[in-house]
Amino acid sequence: MSSKFSKSSLKHQIAEEIKKMIFEGKLVQGEKITETQVSESLGVSRTSVREAVLLLELEGLLVSEPYKDTKVTTISQEEVLEILIPMRLQIETFSLKKGFSTWDEDTKSQFRSILEDMRKAIFYEDLSTFIELDIQLHGLIVQSSGLENVIRIWESIVNRIRLHFLYQNSRSGTLKKWLTEHEDLVDILVNGSSLDEAVAALRGHIVDTNIPDVYLLD
Repeated sequence: MSSKFSKSSLKHQIAEEIKKMIFEGKLVQGEKITETQVSESLGVSRTSVREAVLLLELEGLLVSEPYKDTKVTTISQEEVLEILIPMRLQIETFSLKKGFSTWDEDTKSQFRSILEDMRKAIFYEDLSTFIELDIQLHGLIVQSSGLENVIRIWESIVNRIRLHFLYQNSRSGTLKKWLTEHEDLVDILVNGSSLDEAVAALRGHIVDTNIPDVYLLD
């Protein structure tokens, strides 16, 4: 076994390595992966890889068929339009309504910090980092609600959202446009005084940053 991994959480560490390869675009949607391939690459047992694959299937990142291949999952226009966008609208706007009045300067500073890191990611044309920051920004809205049940629902779909961002944005290539859209949103969230204005801005952002390019998924 590779010294890189500890026995106690081996399957989780392997899962994280595979996840990293997916979100960095080293494993693309629909690509087949094998236990042998991963075990040899990471220096771990096939049994541990099998356990890691099961974890990633539960997270919606891999899909396996009995006696057939294991592949990186795909994401379709239909899933984004009919499931992810409606769920995001419900979860994020509900969270915003619950948390907006409690935001202090520390919360607003977190939004500004994420936005500044987004600018750096754009400067270095680092798509994977930008996507993670995008997830952080929207996750902050959900987390700030303080509602554990809502946070758990968000966490159950967040990897599908990551895949959506990765697959769609890697094809659209409009980095500066995404930055401007997030700058506009954060400006209203941080500097606005009206909850209604913030909710409208968030709704518009979720729809307007995704609908125009969703056709790129198929």
